Amino acid sequence: MSCKARIKPLFHPPDIRPAAVRAAAAALSGFRRRLPALTAAVCLGSFLTACLFLPLLLPARAAAAPIEVTDAAGNIVTLDKPAVRVVVIGAAPFIPLHMFYMFDQAGDRLAGFEVRGQITDEFLELIDPDLSLKQTLAANPGPESVAALVPDLVITKSTVEGQAARTLKALGIPVMHVGAETPDMFLKDIRNLGKVLGEERRADTIVRFYTDRLAQIQQAVARVPDPSRPRVLVLEYSNRGNRQALNVPAPEWIQTQQAVISGGRLVWTDSVSIRDGWQITGFEQIAAWDPDKIFLIVWYQLKGTDVLDSLYQDPKWASLSAVKQHQLHLFPQDIFGWDSASPRWILGALWMAKQTYPDRFADLDIPRSVRAFYTQMYGLNPETIAAHLMPDTLR
Repeated sequence: MSCKARIKPLFHPPDIRPAAVRAAAAALSGFRRRLPALTAAVCLGSFLTACLFLPLLLPARAAAAPIEVTDAAGNIVTLDKPAVRVVVIGAAPFIPLHMFYMFDQAGDRLAGFEVRGQITDEFLELIDPDLSLKQTLAANPGPESVAALVPDLVITKSTVEGQAARTLKALGIPVMHVGAETPDMFLKDIRNLGKVLGEERRADTIVRFYTDRLAQIQQAVARVPDPSRPRVLVLEYSNRGNRQALNVPAPEWIQTQQAVISGGRLVWTDSVSIRDGWQITGFEQIAAWDPDKIFLIVWYQLKGTDVLDSLYQDPKWASLSAVKQHQLHLFPQDIFGWDSASPRWILGALWMAKQTYPDRFADLDIPRSVRAFYTQMYGLNPETIAAHLMPDTLR
């Protein structure tokens, strides 16, 4: 016989369970057949119920809070969101521009800027290759010219709100003032810029760079008693109109603050009546002060080394202690002077500290500080720094 022939047909014995049990089993079997459909229905009902009541059960998502800062003029500036179209105007626009470009997205956000003088800005051209494509405004632009650039924020350097700012605000354009004339003011301006640009972490990095170096200076000079501190004078030399002019800075100006930071005894501040700008002085007054060190700021249209040589050769100046001790120091400058209220003021403070206390700052490498500043604050490479931004006096 084949294997197939040996296979017996299946045998189903009669269901001998009681009738009630058979009925229950039949009902259960029917329920099982309907279970997928019932499960789907229950799930759908639960989902719809959750969708209906979930907004009531979960806390509402808070709307983004507006950005609010108090600027250098004491005004509250409010933005709904970080500024993406920024225009820079006002006196000395290079100062807020140089501060603005310390932030990563500045080149993409600058919609336009005011130009004072015949050229734009050689320094910013090193940072932003597309600077020439930005919209420029002639000096003292009218509000219509500024508004035509559709800014969501205008930045200007001043500690007092002027008519231009008031007019722009009346047109619905927010205006933020930066002061930058003291270290504290500058650091607050950086914090404000970080907030209005939505780059607060970058602002933290910038502030830390400055505060670390200020602490370095403070640590070195703090314990020097006042009688042992050199008597110093910050002096601006110019010849506007072919006349020699000598000026000293107001007590609150950055040039004075640099001298304070570097630990010198300032000889001129008790004799200054102005609170803002520069005050004219004369050689007789300088001779009466007779400082140990003179930090000379030479007008940009003059060659600083020529001025320095002429003062050393002047018989009248030869009577000064600073000249006798060979302590006339020419303030460094790259494209802009290190005495300005632009971000490079920290380089001026470091340099002045080293000139005031050469022994205490023997390990302070100023060229290295220059490279660190322009690399970390502006992302420039060492070759660009060496070619364009290292002062001649440090080469």
